[in-house]
Amino acid sequence: MRTTHATAYSTLFFSIITMTLTGCQQAPVNTLNNPVFNKNPQGEFTNQYPSTFRGKGPHHPYDDIEFLKEEEIKPVEPSFINVGSFTGFSKSAGFNYQDLLYATPRIDEQARQTLTWLGHASFLVQQRHDDAFLTDPVFGEFDGAVGWLARKINDEMARLGPAPFQSDDLQFVDGAVISHNHYDHLSVETLNTLAQGTELLLPLSVSDHVDYTQGPITEMDWYTQTTIGKTNVHFLPAHHFSRRGLNDWNETLWGAWLFDDGAHTIFFAGDTGYSPIYKDMNAKFNGFDVCLMPIVAYDYTYRSIHFAPEDAVKAAQDLACKVFIPWGYGTWLLGYEHVNEPLRRLQKAFDDIKPDMALKILKIGESVRYSELLN
Repeated sequence: MRTTHATAYSTLFFSIITMTLTGCQQAPVNTLNNPVFNKNPQGEFTNQYPSTFRGKGPHHPYDDIEFLKEEEIKPVEPSFINVGSFTGFSKSAGFNYQDLLYATPRIDEQARQTLTWLGHASFLVQQRHDDAFLTDPVFGEFDGAVGWLARKINDEMARLGPAPFQSDDLQFVDGAVISHNHYDHLSVETLNTLAQGTELLLPLSVSDHVDYTQGPITEMDWYTQTTIGKTNVHFLPAHHFSRRGLNDWNETLWGAWLFDDGAHTIFFAGDTGYSPIYKDMNAKFNGFDVCLMPIVAYDYTYRSIHFAPEDAVKAAQDLACKVFIPWGYGTWLLGYEHVNEPLRRLQKAFDDIKPDMALKILKIGESVRYSELLN
């Protein structure tokens, strides 16, 4: 049986801390007749479907498997100062950030139909018409006082290593998309280092948290689309939540993004838990070429709002993805699992499920052409 690493009290306490911290307009075209987001009587955005996960679980047989090597199970003494130690074990014992880095990272401004992983949820998406996009660009630590406080109370909240590229290397980018307003996905500091003229695409109401000076902002509802260059960019649902401060629970929308250049579709899931929404999206779009899927922070505390690796595979099957690319691991330690676990658990899911899709694991800073993925 897998060992239990946290008491109920410490789990609740750390959950509160983590969930608190890791939180000019154009008119997009609505592809449906009416707005599709939901709001509850309190005026908060809500998910389309109730969570399929209830209680502490286990939710899947993998929850009872120990994926760690003996030398990686390193107990630590709980303390109030180091909140992360309330998990009862080191989440990074035996981890080497250099092992995740691509040996010779290089950005080719002229590349077309190419993906580059920049760490965590950040990708460079280069389309066939020379249109280039960033997803959730965060190239440093969390913004401002929140990042400083996180690292003061918990040294495991610091970035595990530097991003392979900075905005100076990406001045050719045409647009940036943000999935939701949590600090590990929305960095105003990073956004304001992008090139002048870079268009920023946001979920509804997120501009309230963004003092963006580099270009136009477009806010979007689920199932709306806009065009940048010759690429259609769609905003789609996710099963998550939003929070930037102490008193703004679900005041802003969250979601996924789809880049369609007429030849290939690239789906970026954002942070999300499993939901029937993925079958809904497949019914509307009839499959996706490449799916960029998160696989971290899936302890029972977060399972309803974050994919476990096997949940991500199930969602990708619902979406009829041709290629699955995982992300989220190895940049920050935001969940309870050890940093080395998600990829091992993902590989087991692929071995057991044998889905009709390819698995491509990128190193941080590695680029891959669509032709390599889809041929």
